[in-house]
Amino acid sequence: MKLQIEKWVDETRPFKELDPANEFFEESVRCYKIGAYKSAFIMSYLAFKTTIRNRVLECTYGKDLVKSNPRFWEDEIIKKLENDDIWESHINTIVEASCVDKNNRKDIGILNFTNGEQAKVAYNNWKNIRNDCAHAKRHVTIDSSTVECFWNYMIDNLSEFYVLGGEEHLLRELENLHRFYRYPEIVQPESVNTIMSDVNVICNKNSEFFFQKLFENLRKSTRGGELINDVNEGFWRDIIGSKHENVRDGIVQVISKDASLFFNFYNYYPQLLQMAFSLNSKFIVNDLLNWLNEPLYYTYNFGEEYWTILVEILDKYKVHVDVDKVVTSRTIDLVASFKPDDRNLRILNSNDVFKKYIIKVSSWFFDTSAGSQYSNYSKFNSIESEYVELCFSYLEWDSECIGILNYSLVNLNSSMESRSNSSSRMNGTSYRAKCQRIICNNKDKITSVPDINLGDYIEVSRILGSCISDQDNTETLPTPE
Repeated sequence: MKLQIEKWVDETRPFKELDPANEFFEESVRCYKIGAYKSAFIMSYLAFKTTIRNRVLECTYGKDLVKSNPRFWEDEIIKKLENDDIWESHINTIVEASCVDKNNRKDIGILNFTNGEQAKVAYNNWKNIRNDCAHAKRHVTIDSSTVECFWNYMIDNLSEFYVLGGEEHLLRELENLHRFYRYPEIVQPESVNTIMSDVNVICNKNSEFFFQKLFENLRKSTRGGELINDVNEGFWRDIIGSKHENVRDGIVQVISKDASLFFNFYNYYPQLLQMAFSLNSKFIVNDLLNWLNEPLYYTYNFGEEYWTILVEILDKYKVHVDVDKVVTSRTIDLVASFKPDDRNLRILNSNDVFKKYIIKVSSWFFDTSAGSQYSNYSKFNSIESEYVELCFSYLEWDSECIGILNYSLVNLNSSMESRSNSSSRMNGTSYRAKCQRIICNNKDKITSVPDINLGDYIEVSRILGSCISDQDNTETLPTPE
């Protein structure tokens, strides 16, 4: 059976497979299992110190830290850590310098701890125990609990021992991964999971601020480009789907506060809606409904996302949705992006979405007085009119819809009798032709409305009677470009 520390190493991969630190750690476990606890502790400590050494030596941004002295990093850090005789004591010097107050810190203080004083006390405690074991200056009892306590110390603190501190290091690593994610020969895409384990330890419940900083940095480097695409969606999937709740909550909190982020990411991870709502029960009411009604849309395929999200919230969170807040003149053009299927039509029509677009948003369409048709001439002959026709084609017809169309045609007849202007009469004729197309294209739906006497709707009935049954000669519904 694997020890807890072995499971942690398997999950977080703090030691590289062919690195001496990994060999030291494996040796420490073997010693522990046979009861050689002093050797187990010394090997674990050596794995810990070697890991810190390697992290500093492999740091790609260290030489930029002291720009006033270009040789400092090479002479005072790299050369001394590469010296097998002094590297371990030099790490002690680096840690000591990194724990002092930032205002008094010298250049050699290249690490950064959340709590410098606390880090110093804990580090020195284990350093002293190790020295006592190695040099036998005083009697020290090393048993299984000593080794286990040190392992717990590594689990809780190893992620902080990076140049500039764990948080800054992790940000830089993630930015580099995001930039080169498409090139597995340059970066290791699978390392995202390991980094998330460190984020979970370092940030704990404050990971929202970490991801806020990550997005700010990525937006600067992408120069207005999309942060997520088909190439790097796996990068984000490992973060959003992290096994660590703190990580998931942090990134969802950031995404759900920014409309452009939410719509871009939702296209790849629909589970974001449920995750955002779980974290903030007011998300739909206070944020999402306002975003859906924005005239400036956030992604190239916002129309499709509009319908996908609207269907989902009406299906699962209906009590939180004020349909009138999104079904407006600002969004009716998105009807052109709607892709109907049985489920979508059932949910949208059960909430009167298309009916509201017709009756509430497009009331101008049904005012057939000569003056109104003159005022609305541009609308009637534009794509707006075609949106109304599309809504009629998706509509679940009822007596109210039939009635308003019939009423407008009756009024048109009365209005036409008094029109002497040829252009005005042409407007009326054009309107009647459009209504005929709507009615004939939806003949089966209209005649299937239950509990209705179509004879009560004389104009609609007259047009229905004139519709060719197979509609071969009926003009088909135009599709907006």
